[in-house]
Amino acid sequence: MKNTLGIALALGLASLLACVTINVYFPEAAVRDLAVQIEDAVQERAQEEAEATTEQSLVVPAPGVLPSRVKVFGLLAAILGGLPAEAQTSEVVDPAVSNPAIRKIIESRGKRARALRKAKDQGVLGEGKDAHVVIRSLEGLALKDRAALQKLVKAENVDRDTMFKEIAAATGVDHSQLAQIQATYAETLRAKAKVGDWIQTPAGAWKQKS
Repeated sequence: MKNTLGIALALGLASLLACVTINVYFPEAAVRDLAVQIEDAVQERAQEEAEATTEQSLVVPAPGVLPSRVKVFGLLAAILGGLPAEAQTSEVVDPAVSNPAIRKIIESRGKRARALRKAKDQGVLGEGKDAHVVIRSLEGLALKDRAALQKLVKAENVDRDTMFKEIAAATGVDHSQLAQIQATYAETLRAKAKVGDWIQTPAGAWKQKS
């Protein structure tokens, strides 16, 4: 009788515990704020990359001749080279994105941002609900272009996956909540998308941003 009663109590307790919902804290505001900062930094890096490319195309020194503009840049580089890193720029990096691993990802993503932008403008790529960039269609692309695009997207998503883990570490979030980080980050990507960009809703439907 006692054993039966004990078993019944144990089963009842197990059922009660199974019904208890454990609320795990998720710093949604902090993750969203960090997502905005990172995306802004990526775009700034992309702009720097574009300006550097334009500048290089404009300065073509004649054989044996160093243009005055290049001389000035060289002089500035020499001067700045002897200064502490913090004195070389007036831009103050936000502490939230100053983590070396995150800065490395920003640098990497910034270099491919223009190529991704071009593909988005062509309607080939879209931003997925899990904060991954997604190939929507390869129609009309040559085989070599398809391979290049697939390689580009893979590299971008590898960087993003590493970024989500770094965000988790920076905000004290367990890796079991990575999907929630991605969902929150995807909200930022949808908000920052250009009109006409393809974006995926949380429900999974694709639409062009209006």
